[in-house]
Amino acid sequence: MSLEKRAQLLYAIAQDPCGVREIIQKLRWQPSFVISLLKKMNAEKLVEAEYTHTNKRGRPKKTVACTALGLEFLEDYKRLKMKPIRARKEDLERATKDALYAKRLVAAGHSPFRLFMELNTFVHNIKISSEAS
Repeated sequence: MSLEKRAQLLYAIAQDPCGVREIIQKLRWQPSFVISLLKKMNAEKLVEAEYTHTNKRGRPKKTVACTALGLEFLEDYKRLKMKPIRARKEDLERATKDALYAKRLVAAGHSPFRLFMELNTFVHNIKISSEAS
């Protein structure tokens, strides 16, 4: 299940806890999808189900409410939505090449970090020597 679907469900119940049928009506999703998503989110402690007993006969109503962790999830989701990742195709290709190069270095028994630090030292020394002359 996607993060967007979890966030939509949490938005629906964050202000006003409601029953499963009300969630289905608000979001216009399939009942089986809502129920399976609620089960997963309950296991993740994002929502909690409470049974409200009424004077009516029959099964007590199940009310779904957002937990503190669910509210924190919503805040983080909102913050991350404000910062979309912007990358060009060339950026992604370059990152892939760099990752493959690092993988080859590790396979050859070299530490990519140590080599990076060594290269950084060379560049720093060149910069200092060029400023001195």
